[in-house]
Amino acid sequence: MSLRRTLLIAFFVLSLAYVFSIAGSAEPAGGSVIGTQSRAVVFAVFGASGQLSAQMEPMLIIEGGQYKEPVSGGSDAEEIKRFSNERYRKGQKYRLLFGGAEAGTATVKKSDIDEECFRTGADVTLQTTARLNRNVMALATDSNSLGLAATERSRRSPTPAERTQALDLARTAFRQKGVAASLLPAIEVINLTAIDLDRDGKFELAGSFVASKRTRKQERYVLFQLAVPAGASYRAAISNYEKHGEDDIMSGASINAINEGVYVERLVEHLDLDGDGTSELVTTAQGLEGVSYYIYKKQGSAWNKIYEFGNYRCAF
Repeated sequence: MSLRRTLLIAFFVLSLAYVFSIAGSAEPAGGSVIGTQSRAVVFAVFGASGQLSAQMEPMLIIEGGQYKEPVSGGSDAEEIKRFSNERYRKGQKYRLLFGGAEAGTATVKKSDIDEECFRTGADVTLQTTARLNRNVMALATDSNSLGLAATERSRRSPTPAERTQALDLARTAFRQKGVAASLLPAIEVINLTAIDLDRDGKFELAGSFVASKRTRKQERYVLFQLAVPAGASYRAAISNYEKHGEDDIMSGASINAINEGVYVERLVEHLDLDGDGTSELVTTAQGLEGVSYYIYKKQGSAWNKIYEFGNYRCAF
């Protein structure tokens, strides 16, 4: 084969590779579900009670199998603007995920880049049967592969028996941390959700609880717990406890904000992010200046935190 013919063939192959690479990375115009397999953005979605109007913000980027932090409120202004222009075009649609599965779409109404305390977020309209509020959240993504089919959704309210067992475990955890027994009958359940993380038909329980000491020197005791089946009962696989006194609360804020969910780690959603057949657990904790997101993964018999992202929003 002549050198000239060899060079022509090589040029043709490289040209085809370039064309296909451009086609694979291009995003459809606003109004269609977008996404690639090699890089995905995952958003947290939350809304007003019973409404289909909601807000979302990025909490994770998956790229090359690695978890990376997305743009945040503390990022460079040009980076935030670029993200907003690319991701929050009016009419742009994202797949909504609830119960680890397909649950509809989130359609961008507008970017909130000009909102001082929500610069990386967007207002969206939901097309879904799921009803979100500040304690019932979902995920959205530009990936077309994350999440199971809608018929495989796994998320529901706990049964009375499950609720009783979750509260018993929570009281045990509080007692082990030295919380006064007199406070335990009045534990507040911020949220409690039944989820089947490994699709075995046995539901785990993700719960957030607050015990309150309301004497002159007030204190709040906060617990996030993942309870997993153990025979006919449950055991705590994750038990994150925090104690907050009035001196720990930022000046100008009330310790009662904790009873409304501030500083309380709560479930966002569960989703199989790495394709191993078991969902990862996504949680969040609202602060007075921003919000944090966490991801837990089952590794052996333990559930370990493998990702943490803090999104600064604005000073209280």
